[in-house]
Amino acid sequence: MKADHTEGKDYASFAAIGLSDVSFYKKYPGTDFLTRFQASCLEQRGNVEVVADKTLPVAGRTSYIRTATSTDGFFFYYFAVLQISNEYCYNFTADCDTAEAARFEPIFDEIWQSLQYFGDPSAALKEQQAAIDNLRSPYTSSDTGDGVEKEISPFTIPADEQGYWEFGGYRFNILPGDGNEVHIADVDGALYIKLEGQVPDYDTDKHGHLLNDYEHGKVYLQFYFKGIYHNGVPTGTFTFRQERDDTHLSYLWKGGFHYSLDFTGEATLRDGWLGVNGYFNDYEMKIASKLPDHLNWSNYRFLTIDELETAPADIVRRLQLTDPYPGQLHEALSPLTQLETLFIWFKEGNKAAEEIKEVPKAIKKLKALKELNLSGMHAITHIPEWIGELHQLETLHLSNNGITGIHPRVFQLPRLKNCYLYNNQLQSIAPGLPESLVVLNLDNNQLTTVPDSLTRMKALTDLSLNDNPLTHLPAGLENIENLRLEMDKKLSLLNYTYMGADKQGTISYDNTPYFAQHDPALTSRLEKAIAEKELLPYKQGLMQLARKSVAFATTEEEDYGTTGGCRFGGLPDLPAGMPYPTCTNYSGETKGMQFIAQINCTAIAGLQDYLPRTGILYFFIKDQEELSPAVIHYNGDLSTLIPGNTLDISEDFIADQAGIYASYKVVADNYPDIPFFYNARDYYTSAAPALKALEEQDELADRTNALKTALHPSITPVHSINSYVFKQHDTPEKEAANELRGKPEEWMVLLRVSSDNNPGFCFWDAGEIYFVIHKSDLAKQNFSNVYAGLESS
Repeated sequence: MKADHTEGKDYASFAAIGLSDVSFYKKYPGTDFLTRFQASCLEQRGNVEVVADKTLPVAGRTSYIRTATSTDGFFFYYFAVLQISNEYCYNFTADCDTAEAARFEPIFDEIWQSLQYFGDPSAALKEQQAAIDNLRSPYTSSDTGDGVEKEISPFTIPADEQGYWEFGGYRFNILPGDGNEVHIADVDGALYIKLEGQVPDYDTDKHGHLLNDYEHGKVYLQFYFKGIYHNGVPTGTFTFRQERDDTHLSYLWKGGFHYSLDFTGEATLRDGWLGVNGYFNDYEMKIASKLPDHLNWSNYRFLTIDELETAPADIVRRLQLTDPYPGQLHEALSPLTQLETLFIWFKEGNKAAEEIKEVPKAIKKLKALKELNLSGMHAITHIPEWIGELHQLETLHLSNNGITGIHPRVFQLPRLKNCYLYNNQLQSIAPGLPESLVVLNLDNNQLTTVPDSLTRMKALTDLSLNDNPLTHLPAGLENIENLRLEMDKKLSLLNYTYMGADKQGTISYDNTPYFAQHDPALTSRLEKAIAEKELLPYKQGLMQLARKSVAFATTEEEDYGTTGGCRFGGLPDLPAGMPYPTCTNYSGETKGMQFIAQINCTAIAGLQDYLPRTGILYFFIKDQEELSPAVIHYNGDLSTLIPGNTLDISEDFIADQAGIYASYKVVADNYPDIPFFYNARDYYTSAAPALKALEEQDELADRTNALKTALHPSITPVHSINSYVFKQHDTPEKEAANELRGKPEEWMVLLRVSSDNNPGFCFWDAGEIYFVIHKSDLAKQNFSNVYAGLESS
């Protein structure tokens, strides 16, 4: 699978994931799988410079990641591998602009950690290759096996200065209007060119080998070019092999062509023209297209000092220099008085960076700067006072340096909104930070505390303090909206006590009803299954973690003949006088919340001992983008309930685009549930550390999965109460604690709702919604502060 990520019409990043044979790596040097993988990263995208190596848990195993940059510093690469057996592995590659690496690397981590796999990898790989071969076989070049490359004619500007598009022996019309665009992209400052063409009199029999069968003869080519400024005219030649440019100064996307065809050839920018000469497999293509006489270069991102030499200083607004020669910086930067974005980055190991022992003083003159990014300059230990004179600065990015001190005046920049200082050696931060600050990232420094003033900054919504030797934090820091800090430090250094939905504090509650080992019937079932799956060495830990859960499975459509029963989807049976729950959508309109389920507490009272014994629990969400849950407990006269199908609620009134789901009855049963031993450390590390083996050893992991299935009741637990939820990152309980405070073990899963074809539930990509409540609130029967999350692959 692969995906191109665009923002608007501009390229932002690329990602691809696939299954392969471990033997693929044997051609690379190394003594083991890891070293051969790391060696492969040095060649997969051309010559690169390594940034870092790390590991991440993926699908219950340890994966290896190497990050790197292109030798010119323009692009950031993310390589990852997960070995799932002695023969097979999954590979993941992704890229983005180096300037955007801090933004995209966490996204790449999240994509990679979302991997789930199942089935027989051998069969899957064979089927995959057979499908590819079958698709390509009718269209494969007849002479590709002889090793002779086709000659590509150099581009020449048409003598009559008339553009043309020729492909596979046919003349295409270059379409006018919005289909053809030429501009400098806002996102990455590259030259964006899109050409759209159409073959006259499209006929599937004549053109089907060249074009797909659903665009009716229309095709497009979309290019991004970088490093092309020369005296105000786009200039350069770019070589593509199977649509990839090894210099990564250009990108190509296509549409409308037959899926078996890949482009190999050249794209040329010269004297106001774009020329494309090459082949889609065997089929030659030639294009000549006149570019606009004038381009607005104000958004263009200059990449080299050579480009600057032909540009008027007043048009240079964005500049990204990678591994520049230090002696050229002062002369190159001094004239750029209109510069708004400056990125200077040195790759790891570049000795030239050691020559820069202070922030280049030419930057002091750049009073129009809005964004300053200096990275990889490990010899710089202090940020000078004069940075505080750059009053237009909104973003200051000084990560991955050797900074031990920053002059207090720097933190008084009046417009500063985003400040990134991670991966340095800072031991303290001066007080008096600007009130405009929204994001402050101080991860991986040597901080033992932070200023009290952070707690009084109203605009500050994102504060990251991970991986610091903190010993004290100011009271009130926990009130920052997005505080990124290890849970143990939140609990030990801050007042992270949960105060209850009613803000009156928590009450004591009995924790035993939540666990299966206190139910003789469930204990017997659990002991028998553990023995059958040959997991007796882990019995104590499994018994300790097993929950007393309730399973639900949808059965038949609800006819609303009786009111108040357990129901998933449709509309609720509300008591007379209770208004249907509403919310405000993104347009400010009042809309109905989406009904998910109603649970008759009396009907399932015999299956568990922690929910209210009577009444009905109603579950609603705003929509799948912003869950904002509402859980209501009605404990009155059920004879007053109004059937859901008589409520005056229309599809259009519901905020979520899914509208009203189909209404289904359910059956219920209880069962002992154990964790998914995939990223389950939060459950067993302190309670049952021996269970670590179940997550790390393949054979044990398979047996544990079989145990979990064997514990299912007479019905499949499509939906459940007090169960474990498959999560790729933090557990639902930890998510709730991070959001609403308290300890993770104080929270419980009030309801897990999976994607289900019967009512039509589909939460993102076949995911699950979970409602989580504090056990004290449940004991009080106060459902006004329930947390909700959504997990999807």
